[in-house]
Amino acid sequence: MNEARARELYKEIRERATLASPRFAENYNVTLQRLEIAAIDDATGEATPIAVPLDDCSYDDRWIIAHAPEGMAALLFLLKRAFDEIRSLKPPPQKNYAAQAAMQLKNDKAFRRYLIARHDLPDDADAERAKTRLHTLLRITSLAELSKTQDAAERWKSLQHDFKSWMRETR
Repeated sequence: MNEARARELYKEIRERATLASPRFAENYNVTLQRLEIAAIDDATGEATPIAVPLDDCSYDDRWIIAHAPEGMAALLFLLKRAFDEIRSLKPPPQKNYAAQAAMQLKNDKAFRRYLIARHDLPDDADAERAKTRLHTLLRITSLAELSKTQDAAERWKSLQHDFKSWMRETR
């Protein structure tokens, strides 16, 4: 079996598992004197024959057939739990603080006014000098560090917090 087929079957099994009888059992039909696999109605306990194993059908094969719905339910349950666990272990996507900083330096006039007012950026400073000032403030050599190192990201978030406070004060 390949992965594509397994994914296809998994999807089909998930859909059909909710539609099929939830429980099967081996049942001996006294009238017909034969073993049958029956779907069991959980509400009434009634056994409805759905299959007749041939004489050559081994005990293990009959067991698999008779326990198929519960087995599928168990496997689907365990898969869901495993998938949930995997998702919980996956770290949340990291913000791209480097891109945010670059965009603010380039396009945000309020951020530039903030750097002038609070961090001694000269009024006539060009974009490169503003970037250099930001590097000095954040103790970084490249904006990329904001997305790569936790300390730089924390300093950026602190600066952003101060910028937002300044924005509220200057309204």
